[in-house]
Amino acid sequence: MSQVSEKRGPIEKGEKGWPTNPLGLVILFIFALIVVFLVIKPLLSQKNEEIIQQNSAGGRIITPQAGDIVRENLISIELSVDEPQKVQKAQFWAKTYADGKWQMIGEAAQLPFKLEWSIPPDFKNKAIAITSHIYTNDGNIIKDPGGWREGIIILSN
Repeated sequence: MSQVSEKRGPIEKGEKGWPTNPLGLVILFIFALIVVFLVIKPLLSQKNEEIIQQNSAGGRIITPQAGDIVRENLISIELSVDEPQKVQKAQFWAKTYADGKWQMIGEAAQLPFKLEWSIPPDFKNKAIAITSHIYTNDGNIIKDPGGWREGIIILSN
């Protein structure tokens, strides 16, 4: 064993600065594994998110736009569907940010997949989010295709 030139805590270092005792080598190895894990984990999770987004095809809400301010008692919600011939119906859902509970507000069973929603009093003077669920002819449900349409402000007349 070479002469120890420095000792800090449980790690003894030799003349070249490398740990010379087994405990120091184990600590260095564990530290290296932690660093590698912290670097690789975000890279792996980014790839998974891209795959999920690619598989969320089906359609998207085209009206209303995010951030729209509605000052009427009626709002038109329209869904653009990627493969309309495969769609049995589309359901529309809304929630207020205050309570966070999704409520089905209506559905459309034919093109255009559009809903004229009469806004109930419990949604007025609040910010809401809208989403859709697509029911396909083969019995599958595509929930939240294209994500939510967020930040729509409903104001009383």
